[in-house]
Amino acid sequence: MVEAFVIPTGSMAPGLMGQHAQHRCALCRYSFVYGIREDMQTADGRPIAGTLRNQFDVQCPNCGYSSGGNTALNKPDRRVVASAGDRILVLKWPYDIGGDLLGPKRWDVVVFKDPTDGDTNFIKRLIGLPGEVVQIIDGDIYTASAKDVPEDIRAALSVPPPRGMPDARRLTPPQFEKLASLLQIRRKTPVAQESLWMLHYDHDFQPDLSTPGPPDFNPPVWRPEAGESGWDASTPRVKFSPKSNVEQWIRLEGKPIEDNYGYNDVSIHKVQHRGKLVGDVLIGMVAVPLGGQGHLSLSLRKGADEFVARVQVDGSVTLSRIGEREVTVELDRKKIEPLEPGRSLKVEFENLDFRVALRINGEEIVATSDAQYAPDPVNMVLNYGRDDVRNAATVRLGAQQLPLEIRHLTICRDVYYRSDCTLEELNQFNRPNPYANLAGWGTTLNPILLREDPPDFYCLGDNSPQSKDSRLWWEACQTLRDRNNYQIGTVPGDQLIGRAFFVYWPSGYRLSKETPAVIPNIGRMRMIR
Repeated sequence: MVEAFVIPTGSMAPGLMGQHAQHRCALCRYSFVYGIREDMQTADGRPIAGTLRNQFDVQCPNCGYSSGGNTALNKPDRRVVASAGDRILVLKWPYDIGGDLLGPKRWDVVVFKDPTDGDTNFIKRLIGLPGEVVQIIDGDIYTASAKDVPEDIRAALSVPPPRGMPDARRLTPPQFEKLASLLQIRRKTPVAQESLWMLHYDHDFQPDLSTPGPPDFNPPVWRPEAGESGWDASTPRVKFSPKSNVEQWIRLEGKPIEDNYGYNDVSIHKVQHRGKLVGDVLIGMVAVPLGGQGHLSLSLRKGADEFVARVQVDGSVTLSRIGEREVTVELDRKKIEPLEPGRSLKVEFENLDFRVALRINGEEIVATSDAQYAPDPVNMVLNYGRDDVRNAATVRLGAQQLPLEIRHLTICRDVYYRSDCTLEELNQFNRPNPYANLAGWGTTLNPILLREDPPDFYCLGDNSPQSKDSRLWWEACQTLRDRNNYQIGTVPGDQLIGRAFFVYWPSGYRLSKETPAVIPNIGRMRMIR
């Protein structure tokens, strides 16, 4: 009915963590966790006191600092107290019964048997369902019903791709275009999205810019735009005091918004993967108006599309889009209670999965419709490789004739599922990978068809740069090979164990570095989303 498991790796970090350790950034004092690899442990393999064999750099997810004081465990005699992976509960019986109500659903966090060995328990997020074609485009998930896909495309997707050709494709350009025209973006559920927002910058933890950083250090900083400004972001509480009657803006500059994870190793001894730009962004704050008759503005730009939400003192709320030639088009308008001096508002403005929305005190006020803002999969597939241009994000705040104070100003970015190639060339037995350097399964250049009979599922890790998942599998265990019908890159339905639903034992507390972590960390016990 219910079974307990231990998270083995960091593929679902930071929501679910494998073996890890705590670190506090030397520059901004933000605390975060980073993963502990097996080669970071003591010679006898004990998990509670690892010693580092090589230099291990961690990068602060908040300010981006990854040198000097953030070189963790860089001396062989410095010991670290490693925390074990999260212990979770998995609900098994609903999947055994199945059906539309209890069966596996997209965005579930699921536990299943690793298809490569048939024994290890893996945990990932369920992305693709039987009877679909799945394709990752610009970090988002797109699917088409297999029944709507022409027979020639289904037939092509049913044949393994040519091997030994890095640019091999199973579909012709016209077939790629036709399939793209059938794709629909699959938006995350609100529950899942709570775990899929990743921190970019929390202004409560400003970096100490008086400390010199490495040449490539580019810390985030809020800077007023041209001219005399009433904005002051020098402290965690951002303040605006009007200096004129015109709207004045402040812009987030510094490190680009990318799919970086503080959990991951950025050691110089590791291959450093350049971050992918992420255009899906959330700006959150607590705004406290202090009088006046003006408005607060929030702006999010993704590629060529800029969206601006304005909240007037009289309670008028508008959402507009600024397109080519700076033409502004109003998309939505609502009315809320007038703003009162000193009464705080929780404000969240997001561009997520091609939907823009503004929430005030947890209630959605204005939002775009699919008719107003929608993806163009055909253009994105045909212009593959230009995703950095499409995903470049800019965040701004503006105000006019409205003195205010902004607290807990935070920028988050959405999870970005990478369209990586399979880089692993050999397995542990030196067997060559026939798919090495080919596009991963379900990625932009290699969509995957999931069968209904037998049922195939497609699963990805939330920590995409560090996750070996459906995209990158290339082997199958003997049990699956004996079936003669296993499709590489999928999880067979009978290999699903259940849905992960609760972290019952996160890493506990210790009385000292030498004692076991037996004190419960009740505050980190949580539902899995």
